[in-house]
This record gives sequence, structure tokens and C-alpha cells, in this order.
Amino acid sequence: MAFEAALGMERLCTIREIAQKAELGAATVHRALKNSREVRAETRRLVLETVCLLNEEKIARAARFVGG
Repeated sequence: MAFEAALGMERLCTIREIAQKAELGAATVHRALKNSREVRAETRRLVLETVCLLNEEKIARAARFVGG
């Protein structure tokens, strides 16, 4: 989890977290998020699904924390 000290709060997922979860390289994730032509559609789909999954997990965790 990345912590944004200036804001005093946790950010949503980072490229490294996405890469680790999707078992891809950080550069591949970066290119997929930038919609590069070098990235296959299947890989781009995997990256986007992983982003959604990680963000949902963090949002749910935050909701449990706030909800008590």
C-alpha cells in the first residue's frame, strides 16, 4: 500500500502493486495504462481488471475502517 504523506491518506493502487498482482512488469503495466500500441489487448484487459480489483479491495478496507 502506498501512503501519500502530503495528503495524510492512502492512495489507490500503484503501478508496482498492479504489476505484482498481474504478474507483469511495471513497464508493461505503464504502457497498458497509457494505451500503447505495443501492448496486446489481452494484456491491457488484464491490467485494467487488476486495477479494478485492487481498488475495490482498498475501498472496501477503508469502508470497514470508517464504519467501525
